[in-house]
Amino acid sequence: MSTADSRATYRVLSRFYDLFDLIFLLGGRGNPRSGLASAIGDDDVRVLDVCVGTAASSIPVATQLASARVVGIDLSDDMLAVARRKIAGLGLSSIELVNASAEAMPFGDGSFDTVMVSFALHEFEQDSLERTLAEIARVLRPGGRLCVIDFARQDGVVNRIFLAAWALIEPPCFRGFLDLDWSTAIESCGLRFESATEYSFSDLYVLRKLEPSPASPA
Repeated sequence: MSTADSRATYRVLSRFYDLFDLIFLLGGRGNPRSGLASAIGDDDVRVLDVCVGTAASSIPVATQLASARVVGIDLSDDMLAVARRKIAGLGLSSIELVNASAEAMPFGDGSFDTVMVSFALHEFEQDSLERTLAEIARVLRPGGRLCVIDFARQDGVVNRIFLAAWALIEPPCFRGFLDLDWSTAIESCGLRFESATEYSFSDLYVLRKLEPSPASPA
C-alpha cells in the first residue's frame, strides 16, 4: 500500500476506529490495553507510543501512571486529530503527539524507558517490520521495555473463526504475523523476549532491550 493510499484509509478509519475495542467483548479474556500500565510500571516515566492512532492505549497509560510522560507518533493526521480531541477533552497534559514515521523516528538513542505498539505491527511487511523494530531498539534505553499488543493465535473455535474472518480485511502479511517467532524476529535488534499474556484474540508481549556487555579488561 502506498503512503497516499494508507493515509486515505486511515482518514476513513479515524472516524470509527475507537469502536474496534468492542471486539474484546466477544473473546472473554478482556482488552489487552488494560494490562499495559501494569506491564510498563511506575518507574518507566518516558513512554513512546508508536502508531498511536487515536491514543486508545496512550490515554489509559497516562491516566493510570501519574508520573509517565507519553509521546505518541503516527503518520496519519486524521488519527492524530481524533487523539488530540480526546486528550484535550480529558484535560491530559502528559501526552504529546508527533507526526512521524515508525521507521525513522525523530528521537535520540535511548530516549525512552518504554516503547509500546498497539495493533499496528501486523500491518507491516517484513522489511518494514524489521526497520521498525530496529528503530524501536535504538530509541529504547538499555534495559528498557518494548510492550506489544496485537492479534495472536489462541485456542478456541470463536478465536479461530474470528481471526479467519478478520484476515479477509487485513493485508496479506497479517497471516504471517500471526505465526511470527518473536525470538527470531528480535534477535538482531538487541531485544530479549520476556513474556506473553493472553487476552481476547490477542497477546500482550513484553520484550527487553539488552544491557551492553561489560568491556573486557585490556
